[in-house]
Amino acid sequence: MTPTPRPTVWRFADRDTVRDGDGNIWHRGLRTTLRWAVPGGDGAAELDDDAVRGLLAASPEAVFAAAPPYAYRPLPGRRLDADALHRLDIRPATGTTLHRTVLDRVGAVLGSVTGAARPPQGGLRPADVRASLQGTIARHPLAHITHDRAHGRLHTRYAIAHTLHTHTYILTTP
Repeated sequence: MTPTPRPTVWRFADRDTVRDGDGNIWHRGLRTTLRWAVPGGDGAAELDDDAVRGLLAASPEAVFAAAPPYAYRPLPGRRLDADALHRLDIRPATGTTLHRTVLDRVGAVLGSVTGAARPPQGGLRPADVRASLQGTIARHPLAHITHDRAHGRLHTRYAIAHTLHTHTYILTTP
């Protein structure tokens, strides 16, 4: 039985990271915007987005981590209301991976600007994402939902009590 291919990240953003099977952590935009580099590594050892997609596809140990948006800045992208979310078309993406961060009082006091990351959830379909975002709007009317088409992401931010929840849906293709 042949293994199913892992989904490919549609678009990357600066501050994203990838850990390869050898333990190197590649950062996008570290030295040059739109390029991947290892901190303290050789300046000539930079990768482009296609090379990183190949690295993620070739190595089962490779892990992608999305850059969480800063908690004290507006979410990137265009704001969506319930009607815009209903009409939203995210093609050519065929799936998404959810990356979540939570910023509570302790994190804020300790100086965190993004919050603590939770394990990502993969394999979500666009219909699942739309239903989840519509549920978020229904439960949290003050929630902010944005579509960052340039980086292939949907962002959601809402607060429950003293905790700020930020969800980033990374659009993927097969």
